[in-house]
This record gives sequence, C-alpha cells and structure tokens, in this order.
Amino acid sequence: MTRVALGKGIKALIPDLSQEIKSEENFSGKEKRGVLELEVEKIKPNPFQPRRSFDPGKLDELANSIKEKGVIQPIIVRKIDDGYELVAGERRLVAVKRLGLSLIPAILTENLSKEGSLELSIIENIQREDLNPIDQGKGYKRLIEEFGLSQEDISKKVGKDRTTISNILRLLNLPDEVQEHVVSGKLSEGHARALLSLDSESQKITFAQEIVDKGLSVREVEERVYPQLQLIEDRLKQYFGTSVKIVKGRKRGKILLEFYSDEDLNRILELLKITL
Repeated sequence: MTRVALGKGIKALIPDLSQEIKSEENFSGKEKRGVLELEVEKIKPNPFQPRRSFDPGKLDELANSIKEKGVIQPIIVRKIDDGYELVAGERRLVAVKRLGLSLIPAILTENLSKEGSLELSIIENIQREDLNPIDQGKGYKRLIEEFGLSQEDISKKVGKDRTTISNILRLLNLPDEVQEHVVSGKLSEGHARALLSLDSESQKITFAQEIVDKGLSVREVEERVYPQLQLIEDRLKQYFGTSVKIVKGRKRGKILLEFYSDEDLNRILELLKITL
C-alpha cells in the first residue's frame, strides 16, 4: 500500500497561497499542488471523513465569514474518475453550498491513498480542535482496523500522546445514547471518561441523562462514580483537622490542604513530619 508522509500535518500539503488561483480549464496535470477554482457540484464527499456532525452555530458563523471575505483557505481534493473527491475542508464546502456559490478554491493533491485521505481528514480536524471525541475515536478506530495502524502510529501522526489516543478510543465502549450526548456537546470528554467506571450500560445511560438534566460538573460526577475518593478525602480531613480536596485531572491530580494561620500551617507540617 502506498503511504503518504503526513507527519508534518496538513501544512505539508498546502502550497504558498500567494500563487495565482487557476481555473480548472487552465490547470496543467503536471502541477501537483496547484490552487484551482473548482465547480462545487463536481466535488464528491469524502467517504473517509471522520466528522459526523456540525455545530449549526459555528457553521452559520463560517458561512457569514465566507460571504463577507470569501474562502480564505482552499479545501483539499484528489482527482477521481468522475470529478474530485474531498479530502479536507468539509465545513468550508458545506458553507459554500449553503450560500449557493458555484465555485470554491481547492488544492489538488495527487497520489493520495485512501489511508492518506482518512489520515489527513482526521489531522485537519484535530489541528483545528473542532472534532468531537467520539468522531475522533471512530476515525482512530478506522485507521487501526482498516489500515493496520497502531496507537503509537496514530500518536505520531496527529501529535497526541498514546495515552490520549487510548482514552479517546475507550469512549467508543459507551452506549450509543451516551455517545450521542458527547457528540452534541451535552457531555464533555471528562464526563464520558468518568461514566466508563460504571458497571452496566443501564447505569451509564441513566446517569448520563441525569448529568444532562441537572448540569452536573465533572467533579460532581467523579465524586459519584469514584466513591473511594470521597472516602479518602474524609479520612484526610479527620487526620489533618482541616478542609481537604482531592482534585483528579486527566493524567494527574493534586491534594489541597487548607490552613488558617501560621500556627495551623506548622501543625499540619508536624503531621506530615516536615521540619523547616
């Protein structure tokens, strides 16, 4: 299988945009990275596009921006038998269609495999930080199952550590109803990771709905699904005789001890067996 080096991300395939934009009729097949002005109707959707949903508000903002200033960054396409296939830039293409425009600036990239098309779609969306965790996970899963990439391979390509990739993939173990809440933005990635600790699907679905209905914070959810943290906090409060908070982050955490005077601080230090 032909591999395309995408380690440098989407910028590796984007030419100097100061060059003149050419019409499709004047485009020479020898120009592998030319910027074209293509007919929108000739561009087919990308079957490997990882994105499955759009934020209507952000799409409206993009459409208004394009209406006022035009498409600042061209989409990326590859040539297929009956026209062109979108590689990256789906939101821009959707916004242009919404405005009823007939032409869109595009970069034609050649010799891009199906694997490369999926990789580039994922990379572009992640670098823009607007691809939700579930769609990210589904994109990573396709790279693993359809193209044989390891989590380490994906980590290098998208610029995220392997633990992050693994954690996002784990979200696909959540029930579909819970995943939909994440896609819609009603649940954050932190909420979703905490829900993974629950035993049954019904518990996850029921608690997910409660989070949405009551607007529970990630901290509140973690206190409910990680009861041992609350137990530890209670024991530390008793031992130190002051307020104690355990703050659990994505990869690390911290224990916060309150003191109310210099004497109180010295008392806590003595309990910790710290001498100055």
